Amino acid sequence: MPHKKFIAGFCVLACSLASSAVFANPQSPNPILLKDKPLSAYEQWRRAAAGDARPASDFEDNYANNASDGLFFSPGVYVNALDINEPRIVLRGFAIGNRQERSTVPVFRDGAPLTDVHGTTNVHEIDLLAVSRIEVLRGGGGDLRLSGDNLGGAVNFISPTGLENERLAARIDGGAAITGAPSGRAHAEVAGVSSSGRFDYFASVSGLYEEGIRDNNRRNSEIFNGNLGIRISPTVSTRFFFEAIHADTELAGGLFLSELLADPGEPMPALTIGPLFPGGPIIELADGARSDDFARNIFVGRVSNQTDFRLFAHSVALGFHYARRDIVAPQIDFVGILDESGGEWGANLALSRDTRFFNMDASYRIGGAYSTGTQDSDRYENLNSFIGNQFVDSEHNSANVNGFIEAMLKPLKKLAVNIGAKFIMVDREITNLENDDFEERRFTGVAARGGVLYDVTKNFQVFANAARTYEPPSLSELISDDPESLNDLDEQDAFTYEVGMRGRHRDWLGWDITLFNTDVENEIINIDEPETNGLGALVNAPSTTHKGAEVGLNINLIPTMTARNGRALTVRSAYSYNDFRFDDAGPIDNADGNRLAGIPQHVLRGELRYDEDGRWYVAANVQVAAGEFYADHENLVSVPTYAVIGFNAGLRLSEQLEIFASGENITDVEYAAGVTPVASQATQNGRIFTPGARASVYGGLRYRF
Repeated sequence: MPHKKFIAGFCVLACSLASSAVFANPQSPNPILLKDKPLSAYEQWRRAAAGDARPASDFEDNYANNASDGLFFSPGVYVNALDINEPRIVLRGFAIGNRQERSTVPVFRDGAPLTDVHGTTNVHEIDLLAVSRIEVLRGGGGDLRLSGDNLGGAVNFISPTGLENERLAARIDGGAAITGAPSGRAHAEVAGVSSSGRFDYFASVSGLYEEGIRDNNRRNSEIFNGNLGIRISPTVSTRFFFEAIHADTELAGGLFLSELLADPGEPMPALTIGPLFPGGPIIELADGARSDDFARNIFVGRVSNQTDFRLFAHSVALGFHYARRDIVAPQIDFVGILDESGGEWGANLALSRDTRFFNMDASYRIGGAYSTGTQDSDRYENLNSFIGNQFVDSEHNSANVNGFIEAMLKPLKKLAVNIGAKFIMVDREITNLENDDFEERRFTGVAARGGVLYDVTKNFQVFANAARTYEPPSLSELISDDPESLNDLDEQDAFTYEVGMRGRHRDWLGWDITLFNTDVENEIINIDEPETNGLGALVNAPSTTHKGAEVGLNINLIPTMTARNGRALTVRSAYSYNDFRFDDAGPIDNADGNRLAGIPQHVLRGELRYDEDGRWYVAANVQVAAGEFYADHENLVSVPTYAVIGFNAGLRLSEQLEIFASGENITDVEYAAGVTPVASQATQNGRIFTPGARASVYGGLRYRF
């Protein structure tokens, strides 16, 4: 019956869209292929560093149901799917092994941190339908306000405003997987500018219901996003951002690879040992995901502000943010039910100026940020999803302070030299309220970068840079083996050098290519199966090397026809070559010289798309994981590689109405979309694999009033 539902739904959508597919928004063209501006006019390409900006047109016409879907065309990005709507964003192989409640790359929303002050990121707080673009900073050579105090880089989600496009629109999507599991979403938004032009506004609300392909795997979420811009004078403006998120998510947990291939719809079963001898008893250590009601229920309220003005010939950017989070997360028996609540606030300041230095164009920026927050963290016995006795009563406190300076000098018209440095100080504290024990650790370090950027032509750049980055452990990493005390994990240091080129040729070719090498000291590595939630699961590896290549390529196959009548046949692709290895694995046995587990050697994502003059389009896409791909750092157990095919299609029926469809994994490949690497899967045999989405098809409509 589920297969019949899927086939029927597919046929209905296919017939309704037989002559076409979703309208490509002409307001959001691919920035690489634009002809009207030089590359240096784009913010992401003004520095001698790798980075890109993904426009909303990458994802707004798809059934993109989590933030990682917006990074499909971003090279150097790998998304490790831990569970339904639990993506882990990995840049250049960093944060491969961290679990949901541990750190990932820092994530920002409109320049204010979405990653909390303790170092934890809940990516499902992002509604992609309320995002105008995504800025991706790879490595440590980019904007020091957002990066430098992390190894892989940073991601910044930018909100739409009323200045971009006045609109009143509604959207509804729905569909199902081949298993019959349904999903649906409703979204409405409004944006505009006051008659005086002094005020502009944007507001949106989204509701989502999704059943995953597995038991104990569904989610409900409601997200509100809004912002209000006020132009006080020609040189003074301010913008307030508001967010409210409520999400209830059931989690299915990890599987053995054999379990995944036999029945990917099953949740994590009970944990057992034995029989220790033939005919002996099987001992159950803990119930499974269904019995223990694995889940994460979260409420978040956030407000932030960005104010820009001129002062003494400087451009000043002043910001603040406040966030409140409440999380209840039932976990496996001996981990218990986590009940955490707390708030944080922070402020940032940056002053910049364009000037002349010894008759050369120059600019500089100086600034810093401070944030602090407190979190009550309690754990209770999980008695088959009911709350039992409390066994952890603690309070977490963190504070982050940083200051940076960066400068650009142009000794030649086409040559720019970038330099910068950043000071970082992080405090982590935990108080055991039961016996009033207090522990504190402070981490201080410096990040620095220097690079050169040369404009060969206005549409062709080459760059090179060297950067030192520094990353303290998150609070959840420091309590990974004991929720009531801080362990002795050290901070991570890295030195990166990279070279790259990017450009476009006329209206038919765009490219972005980067080669990098990063030498890391004390990289934090996961070595134990995730269901133990620690018990010695994290260690510092003394020396590792991350090197690779990142390639973005866009080709317009019929450029002259495009110029005449608006037709376009385009190929877009993002490729990453990942060669990440242990030089000295330290406490990890038999791993020296091995590949870091958890990420494929080759990752390719691409799309072939045809547009018909803004009236309809159809596209096919593919995701490929190939080469060496290991589940453990001993490199004894491999993860099956895969190629997953999807499609997008749509039709503009009128100036107001568009219909669209998208399909995922249409050949129904069974594969592991998420892997939490361990030291030796051959002996540990951990449930570390998460199945990918089954064949699914979605459709919907958008109406602009």
